[in-house]
Amino acid sequence: MPCNWQFYLKQATDTIRNPTAGEFFSTEAVGDVTEALVREGIQNTLDARRKKADGSKQPAHARIFLSEMTGALPASRAQRWFGTLWPHVVAPGNGLRNQPAQDDRCPFLVFEDFGTTGLTGDAEKDDQIEGVTNHFLRFFRGDGLSGSGDDKTIGSWGVGKTVFPRASRISSLFGLTVRSDDDRQLLLGRSILKYHRCNETSYKSDGYFGHSRLDGFMLPTGDPAVLDEFRSDFRIKRQAECGLSIVVPWYEIDGDDGMSRGKVISAVLRGFFYPILMGHLAVTVATPGDEITLDASSIMSKVESIGGSLALELLPLLVLAEWARTRLDSEFQSLLPPVPDKKQKLSPELVPDAVAKQIRQSLAQRQPVALRVPMHVQPRDGEPQATFFNIFLEHSGEDGEKPVFVRDELIIPNVQTPRIPQVRALLIVEDKPLATLLRDAETPAHTQWNQGTSNFKNRYKFGPGAIDFVRLGVSELLRIINQAEQQPDPSITIDFFFIPAEPEDEDTVPARRHRAKKKGEQTEVEEIEIKKRTPPRFRIDKMSGGFSIRPGDPESPLPRYIDIRVAYDIRRGNPLKKYHPADFDVGKAPIQFEKDGADVTKNEGNELQVKVNQREFRLDVTGFDTDRELYVKADAKEAVDD
Repeated sequence: MPCNWQFYLKQATDTIRNPTAGEFFSTEAVGDVTEALVREGIQNTLDARRKKADGSKQPAHARIFLSEMTGALPASRAQRWFGTLWPHVVAPGNGLRNQPAQDDRCPFLVFEDFGTTGLTGDAEKDDQIEGVTNHFLRFFRGDGLSGSGDDKTIGSWGVGKTVFPRASRISSLFGLTVRSDDDRQLLLGRSILKYHRCNETSYKSDGYFGHSRLDGFMLPTGDPAVLDEFRSDFRIKRQAECGLSIVVPWYEIDGDDGMSRGKVISAVLRGFFYPILMGHLAVTVATPGDEITLDASSIMSKVESIGGSLALELLPLLVLAEWARTRLDSEFQSLLPPVPDKKQKLSPELVPDAVAKQIRQSLAQRQPVALRVPMHVQPRDGEPQATFFNIFLEHSGEDGEKPVFVRDELIIPNVQTPRIPQVRALLIVEDKPLATLLRDAETPAHTQWNQGTSNFKNRYKFGPGAIDFVRLGVSELLRIINQAEQQPDPSITIDFFFIPAEPEDEDTVPARRHRAKKKGEQTEVEEIEIKKRTPPRFRIDKMSGGFSIRPGDPESPLPRYIDIRVAYDIRRGNPLKKYHPADFDVGKAPIQFEKDGADVTKNEGNELQVKVNQREFRLDVTGFDTDRELYVKADAKEAVDD
């Protein structure tokens, strides 16, 4: 039976509802298309791992192949797969903005997973049945469908797969699956356009490649000849191995959304170094002329060989994560749990003195620390459940890093949390009650925790407090330890934990502080002189969707001008260098100013200049994304730069 593309006809009773699921991934802070696709594909791979006899999941292997232009499918062969789709590709109003020409060569991306189950379930079903798992239907025919109960996965929204057609200039994909439950090999294509008219006929948004049932329902093909042809044209590695192979035709090579080997490798390492290091995942990134495999045995050496800023960022984390992976339960320091049936909050009485001292000593001696933090999760209609997360700390030479948060081996990159001076932190959540709560609080791209998600609201008692307990866990712990009353014992202090010496005359003599300095096996104590801090001339306050500038110390001279630079914060590195005009422009809506006693003399890109006119001045700047944390740098000036 011949295979072709077919869109379903619009019926008079159909509401015109264009697809929007992909917008979650174009507006949320998930990074560019490369990061979104890698993140979703590997998350699906981890979810679909086959189980061992003991119920645990076996390791999985993902392969990402980029044809580049050198391996692009010739137009004559592309016609074989897309010829019947093309009238819809060129139809007006279909939502595409950068379609290729029909006689263009077709660069393509392949994402394959191995050691996985494939898309199991009845491939001929057109509706989800309560209590019946159907991964095939979810992937190809359902948006917003995800697992429930024991079938719940790392993801929870069921819209992430839209990143694959979004990465295609014709908003289309193919999926070839070999299923573990029946060993069937099935191929189906899907195209997601807007409602459109083609040859004077109105069509719905979804089109499928396969063969048509008598009632017009599009079914996958299992024709061995078609599958062999497909494997050959798109360089598919999968033969009879269970799993899923996804093909994204006409992926973007150039421009802001351009995908390259280097960007894919970077996205894999930044997003999934932890499951790779744990031995649960290996990833191969290939092009027609090159191939690299990242696994537990090679990830360190591969990152070292890549070098540059990626190595500077990841190698210390890899070393800490490798140390964390081998810790025994007996090696963990433990805090005390908060009261169960109340808001969870980390307070000083939960940090035993012996634990606080051990953390200080370990950091002072440049030794890592393993810490278990117990807490409780309380479902709305249930009893409090005891749970915990683990924190791994070590001294860092960086001025400020954000902790790295890992939930069920998925790195959550945009958690709003303070930077920690001179301490590197890895926070791991694997215990089921807490992991489930945090997954429910995650936005569709699983990049941050938000108490306003529909999966989370009204599901837990004290739910927002539980999120904050984790989100602020590292910073609160270090604040408590740093502020704890202790005798001045210079042998256990480090730069981050300064202990003031007895003051002399504070008005005339600078403060003196002690710090430990390692010299061979000996610890020498040196006294360093700290200049008295100048009272601030202005202050920056956080507000919803923005920030405000206010006068500082009343005794300080008023600044004449204030130069301000703004960016969305990132986990590590300088956020200002990562600013992109697509983030916001302070000279354009929705950014707004409210001012009194000050004038905005410059507002462009991410830079502001404020002229201060009177002592009690204020400037409120709002309109920024409330789900992202702002980084604001401001400097006082007495004159405008020429």
